This record gives sequence, structure tokens and C-alpha cells, in this order.
Amino acid sequence: MSNIIPVETPKRKFSLASPTQNKFGWKDSYRDQDSCLHYFISTTQSEKILDNYISQIIRNFLQEPGPIHAQIPNTLLTTQMPKNAASSEDLEHYLYNLKTNIVDKATKTGAPTMIGHMTTALPYFHRPLSRLLTALNQNVVKVETASTFTNLERQSVAMLHTIFYKCPSLFYSQHAFNYEHSLGIVCSGGTIANITAMWIARNKALGPTNTFGGIAKHGFLTAMQHHGYTRAVIVGSRLMHYSFKKAADLLGIGEDGLVLIPTDENMSMRIDALVETMDALRQQKTLVIAVVGICGTTEAGSIDPLNAIALVCKEHGVHFHVDAAWGGPLIFSADHNYKLNGISIADSITVDGHKQLYTPMGLGVLLLKNPTLATFIRKTANYVIRQDSPDLGKFTLEGSRPANTLYLHASLSLLGQDGLSVLITRSCTLVRQLYLRLLLHPSQCFQPLHEPQSNLLLYRYVPKELRHKFIQKQLDLQDDKRLNDYVVRIQTKQADSHFFVSRTKVDLGNGYIDCFRVVIANPLTQWEDIEDNLNDQIRIAQIVEDEVQQVEKERQLLDSYGLDHFWPGWPFDM
Repeated sequence: MSNIIPVETPKRKFSLASPTQNKFGWKDSYRDQDSCLHYFISTTQSEKILDNYISQIIRNFLQEPGPIHAQIPNTLLTTQMPKNAASSEDLEHYLYNLKTNIVDKATKTGAPTMIGHMTTALPYFHRPLSRLLTALNQNVVKVETASTFTNLERQSVAMLHTIFYKCPSLFYSQHAFNYEHSLGIVCSGGTIANITAMWIARNKALGPTNTFGGIAKHGFLTAMQHHGYTRAVIVGSRLMHYSFKKAADLLGIGEDGLVLIPTDENMSMRIDALVETMDALRQQKTLVIAVVGICGTTEAGSIDPLNAIALVCKEHGVHFHVDAAWGGPLIFSADHNYKLNGISIADSITVDGHKQLYTPMGLGVLLLKNPTLATFIRKTANYVIRQDSPDLGKFTLEGSRPANTLYLHASLSLLGQDGLSVLITRSCTLVRQLYLRLLLHPSQCFQPLHEPQSNLLLYRYVPKELRHKFIQKQLDLQDDKRLNDYVVRIQTKQADSHFFVSRTKVDLGNGYIDCFRVVIANPLTQWEDIEDNLNDQIRIAQIVEDEVQQVEKERQLLDSYGLDHFWPGWPFDM
């Protein structure tokens, strides 16, 4: 028995029923519910009706006000796969169930009041482009299944490369479409990009010599022994993205192979600590695979001193990687691009298209300063991605891939440098305005935890009982625990409303504390949305304060009777 929530199929608003015979001459026997062939030979009419219905669902999802839906609903979904191919009536029922149980309760990531995560509204042109990509169904692992999209991907990577590295035009004429090398690698997101960067850095550090075939041939243990190392590490800020934990695991060095550098009051890497650590690792004859600088931490949007890190890497001859998945597009803003000084020295850079380049989900890019770096991870096969082929799959961790680079190409081409500059600058300005609002809020109930360097901000709520101590800067560890409880309760309650702010934990020197995390990148978000969110948090906080007071009152009553808990039927009015 299916456990899907029963829904009443509405009176048919559209019909996908097949005609007796279409223009190709296929008969009913090929199009009934016992055959799935009819799904591959659509008629213009049936596909148009389906497109109109889907378009209406999209319009309703994007335009109708409603809760953010940031938590999993109670909808039960069947785990049974049907035996027979669906009829046209089954398709209609499927789409209705999809709308009712999934789409109507899906997270509204593009809502202007969704200011808690790095997923945002998209330019409208990506929706028809998505349909185009689905129809073309290109596979860019090899040129034989992506003839024109192979060079479109190379062109798109080169466009980004010129922004970050600004090499001479002759450089790009020589390398942009050179099939032996690559200016960068397109993948499904920043995690794969960062893992690929560490893979390249490790293979470069343990590469072939005159007497040794390199790690790619002989393996990690043999390569370490040949080069005289007993330990290998990746060095980076304690706020490094969790993808580096995955990279360390996959590369065989484990999480103990991540050497974390402390941060300063701005949550940026401390260079003095980096210098000290690198000198110690050199004395220990430890292989430093790479040093990672962060341009926009996922926790707080903070930016490491990239230029200073680059100098340290140059002194030690170590691969310098910048994780700019979030903050990289600040380079387009004349007001903020100075914060990225030194990024052009990096050996590799991660940039996410699906964050602040406004592409659909599933697009990351690893840029390589030296196009030959990709050869350290080149893999080939006899039936595909042959040694002399132009296939992009030679350099990618992933095999088969959709041609999602079209989204990147469209965003870069249609939004342009000036358009992205306006979007980035506006988002950073709104966060700066929020920071000042919290500092000067008349209720004095908010505490911003840092000065924003980009368009992320961390803060927390201070209840009435602790505001005097907060103003006097006398909060202690016990107070922090109480504030943690308020943040968790407020954020959990608000997640079911029309507003959403995420939460995280950060260590500001006295242990980890819970805090709200605001992320503003949605071009549709207005200041009024941000102000309304604060008012909503104050409203919810008052409810929480009342709940806390009630619990405290109950505790005092229990203490007065020397009890640990109430029993059923407790007669006293509290």
C-alpha cells in the first residue's frame, strides 16, 4: 500500500492525451500505457500544454507570498516504483502530486526575505536556457557529445581567467583553446573545485623526477618515501571550508593533515601565526601540499590577507590556493576589489558560478594561473578522452557532465562586468547598513559580532535581563550560554515564517557561541525586508523571553518544594 498523502485529482485543466496517430505515423499501440516510447516522440501540442502548465507552477512559486519553508515538511512520499509506463492521465496526476507535495512546500530560495543562505534569485533568462540545455542534452566529457559546447566552456573559463589574472592577450590566444592545457576546470561546485585544486597541488609536489615516475604512477606512500617526507599537510585558516576535510580524506592525509591557523578579530588569518607554522613545518620536513587563503569565508564572509599569504608561499615554494567560491566576485566592484589584492598571484582560484555570478545550482570553476597545472591530473581512456583529443574530461574529476557552462557564459555576457559590480556593491552596502543598524538599534537588543568585509554578517540577540551587562561589556561565559539558547530558539521559530536567517557557531576567543548569520546577495532584497526581519526577530524573542521566564518560574517553584519535577495532576496554579 502506498503511503503517499492522498490528493484529489482536480478537474482536468490540461490534457496530454495522445491522438490516434501523430505526424510520424506512430499508432496507438506504441503510445498506450504499456509502452514508454510515446514519451520520446512528443507532439507540439502536448509539449506546449505541458510547458504552459509548468510555467504556471513556476509563476505561482516565484510570485505568490508564503512561508520560506526552510524545514522538511511532514509530507510522506511513496518508495514504490510503478511497474508499467504511465499514461497521459498518469502524467497529469504525477504533475499534480509533484506540485502539491513538493513544489508548493519547496524552500523559496529566491524570496527577498530569504537572507540566510548563499542561494538566491536568478536572472529570468536562465529558465529558458535550462530548457534549452535539457533539450540539447550535451555531455561535455568528450567533444563527440559536445562539439560546440567544448569550446564554449573554454571560452567561458578564459573570460573569468582574464578578470582574475589579467594576463596579456597573447597569453589567451596561445592557451585558451590549447587542447593540451587548460586555463581552468568546470565542475559541479566549490567543493569539487577545492578538491581538484588540492589534487593538482599534491601531484605537483610529488611529481615525476629523472629517477621517479611521480605519485600518479607509483602512489602516495612510495612518492612520500622517494621525496623524503613522513607527513603531508594542507595549511589554512581555522575557518577553511569543510570541503578541505573531504580533500584531506580523499588525498590520504586525514583531517589531522589539516593545519589550522588562528584568526584575528576580523576572522582573517593571522600572518604571524602562518609564518611561525610554516617555519616549524619546514624544520619537521613536512610536505606542505598547499596553503589556502579564503576570500569570503562561509561563516562570516571574512577575507584573508591574500598578498601576505602569497609572499609566504613564494618563500617556501608552496602552492597557493584561494578559495574565492563566495567572495571572488567582489573583484568586479570598484569599492571592494582592493580586498582581493594578491589573488592574481595565486596558483589556483575557486569561484562558484551558482553563488554571486547568479547561475543555477551546480556550477563551480577552478582557475589555474599556469595552464600546464592541469596536466598533473590528466587521465585518458582508449574509447574516450584519448591522449590527443580535445576532450575536457581529460582534466576533470567528474566524468559525464552537463553543459552548465552555458549558464556561466550567459551571466558573464548578459550581466557584464558593470552589472555584476552594481549587484555586488549593492549587497555589501546593505550588509554594512545592517551592521550600523544593529549597533545603533534603539532597543539595544542586538550585538553584531564583527565588522563585515563582504555581504555576510553575524550577530545575536540580547534579552532584557542581560542588556545592562551587555552595554557594560560584562557578559561572561554563563551569559553566552543563555544567549546561545535564545539564538537557537528564535532561529528555529522563525524558520517556519515568511523570514529566514540562518545560524552558525563561531569562536571569538572564549569558546564557540551561537549566532544569526545574514547573507545578502538577492538583488530583489530591499532594506525594508531586512528591517522587517529584525522586527520579526524582536517579536519572536519576546515570546521566547516569556517562555524562559515561565520555565524559570517553574524551576523556582520546584526548588521551593525540594522537587526535581512535577507529577501528573500537580494541583498548584503557577
